Amino acid sequence: MNCRTAHLLDLSDEILLIILKKLDSVDVLYSLFNVNNRLDQMARSVNNTKFLNFSNNNVQLNRFCCEILPQIHHNIVVLTLEIFSMERILLACEYPNLTVIVLTNFLPGILLQYLTEFSLTSYLHTYVYDCRILSLLRRMPNLETLTLGLDIVRLSVIDGLHLNEKLLIHMKYLNKFIFHICTVLRTSQTNNFLAANDIKNTFLNWKYSSVNCCIDHFSDGYSYCHIYSTPFQMTHFTCLSNSFHGQDFLYVTNLWLFDRRPFEHDFFEWLSQACPSLKHLLIDNLTPQANKRQATIIDDKEIFSKISYLHLFKLNLDDAHIDYVDQFLCYTNTYLPTLHILIIQYDKLVAVTDNFTNDAKQINCSQIKQIVFDQSLVLTKDFYDYFPCL
Repeated sequence: MNCRTAHLLDLSDEILLIILKKLDSVDVLYSLFNVNNRLDQMARSVNNTKFLNFSNNNVQLNRFCCEILPQIHHNIVVLTLEIFSMERILLACEYPNLTVIVLTNFLPGILLQYLTEFSLTSYLHTYVYDCRILSLLRRMPNLETLTLGLDIVRLSVIDGLHLNEKLLIHMKYLNKFIFHICTVLRTSQTNNFLAANDIKNTFLNWKYSSVNCCIDHFSDGYSYCHIYSTPFQMTHFTCLSNSFHGQDFLYVTNLWLFDRRPFEHDFFEWLSQACPSLKHLLIDNLTPQANKRQATIIDDKEIFSKISYLHLFKLNLDDAHIDYVDQFLCYTNTYLPTLHILIIQYDKLVAVTDNFTNDAKQINCSQIKQIVFDQSLVLTKDFYDYFPCL
C-alpha cells in the first residue's frame, strides 16, 4: 500500500474553504495572513473578515493592530471585544463599515468609565433621579459632552449649586453641558418665595454655556422650576407656559404647552415664530381665552392677524378648552397646511365645526388623515365629507 503525505496546498479551493469555515476567523487570519498568495487571499476574503471575535483568542494583539487590521478594516462589520483590549483594537485603524460592537466579560461600571459622550432624555416625569440617574452619571468620570433632558419630581429644586456639588464635580474632563431640567415639586410656603433670580444666582460661576431659568407656581399645589442652557438646543420641551413668552426655541419639534392662565392669541403668534420647526403640539389648558384675536386698525378697518404653523403635523387638543380648538381649526385664526393627525374630544369638534358645516374650519381640516377620539363612535357621512382624507 502506497503512503502519501497530503500537504495543505494540495487540497482544492473548495475543500480549503470548507475547512476554514470550521475555524475561527481570527485564528485563520493570524495563521495564514501573508503565508502565500493563495492562503492569504482566502484568509482576508470578505466572508472571513466580516465578523471578528477577539474575546476567546490569545493571539498577539500587536501583530493584529499593526499589520492585519489596517489591511482588512474595510471588510469588518461586527467586532466582539473584551473591555481591556477594546481601546487598542478600535484605535488601530478606521472601520468604515463597522455597525456592531459586542462587549463580553465586563462589568457595567467599567464600560461607563470609557464613555466620553452621553445623552439622557425622558419625556415623562421621573421619580428616580436621586436613587438611579444621579448615581449612574457619577460613574462616567471621563465624559467630555453631556446632554440631559429631564422632568424630575423631587422635594427640593435642582439648581446650579446642586449640579456642581452633586454631579459635575465627578466629571473633570467635561467641557460641553447641554441641558433642560424641570423640577416638579409641591408648593410650600418656602418655595412660594423662590424666584427666578434666586436660581440664576446659583450659576454665577458657571463655566459652561449661558443658563436661563423660569419658575411657575400653580394653584393646583405644584411648582415647576425650569433650568436650561442657552441658546436652547433640545428638540422636546415639556410644560412650556406663558412665562416663556419672548424667548426662542428654534430646534423644538415636540412641545407640550401647560398652564392655568389662558394662552391668548398673541401667545400663539409668538409661538409660531419662537418654534419655527414645530411638528407635534399638545395643549394642556382648560382656562378659556380672554383675548381671542389681535386686531390692527388700518384705514378705520380692523385687520386680524393670522398665524401660520407650516410644519405642524400632529395636534393634541384632548385636554384643551374649546377656545383653543377654535384657535387652531379656524382658518381665519391659524393656517395649518401640514396637519395630518388630530387628537380631540368629539363633542368639542362638533361644536367648533357647527356639526361639520363651517367652511372656515374645513380648510385646516382638509388634510387631516387621522382623528383620535377617547371613545368609540359611529360617524356620519357629514363627518367624512368634512374630512375627505380620512
